[in-house]
Amino acid sequence: MQEWGDALWPRVGAVAACSAGAAVVTLILSGRIDEAREHFASRRVGVRGLFSVGRLRRGERPFPHDEIYRATLEYAFADGGFERIRKAPFPVRILCASFPRRIPKMLGIAVGLALYEAEKRAVPGLLHPTLPRKLGFEERWWDARECESPSDLVELVLSSSSTPPFTNLGSFDGPLLDGSMIDNAPAFLAEGVPGVDKNIVLLTRPYDPAHVGRRGHRYYVAPREPLPIERWDYREHAPVDETFDVGRREAPHHRDGIDALLSS
Repeated sequence: MQEWGDALWPRVGAVAACSAGAAVVTLILSGRIDEAREHFASRRVGVRGLFSVGRLRRGERPFPHDEIYRATLEYAFADGGFERIRKAPFPVRILCASFPRRIPKMLGIAVGLALYEAEKRAVPGLLHPTLPRKLGFEERWWDARECESPSDLVELVLSSSSTPPFTNLGSFDGPLLDGSMIDNAPAFLAEGVPGVDKNIVLLTRPYDPAHVGRRGHRYYVAPREPLPIERWDYREHAPVDETFDVGRREAPHHRDGIDALLSS
């Protein structure tokens, strides 16, 4: 979006995202994504892995993710960032997942994440998961512009990204989990906005070319190579900049297809 922004933002009728995508789109709309990246890097200094025995011995959470994630969002939404998001001229829908009824929360977390991963592995070309919904996970979404304070928006994004034990359970409006339990690329949310009849869907892992590109009124953008960074990699030397560079290299490859979609 940083590469295509000048051409795309004036035509945007809605944005829908969840998990890390929700974080990235709010950082972009805050106008402080570069500052947030620098702050994110500064908060990761000294982090060597996913789990810290030293933190555990000090009585702290052994996973540093929630603390760093929260601090980065708070920093980005300060100094006018939150106000810029509130002034976005289109809905910014952020997806979370609520738990199935009559299933204990810890069991729901374990089973939901297991189903999500199993379905992705079993059906490599699957663009939108289905099994967690069948278990009883339900969609919950909010427009980021309707958050009343920066802290509310921080809680919404964290809830949309909630993946225990790396982060706390989401608490924006009751217990919530990562919106990917419903759909890791929630195009349906954007298409629920009146007037939205074309959709660019951004994916974060490679797919067979037969499953991406132009598909009806949607254009699926997927990287042609695996991203250098892995999920929840908050190490000090995690390849964050290298991952952004992949996006910049990929942008020209998809430009013709996106222009064709928008001109049709």
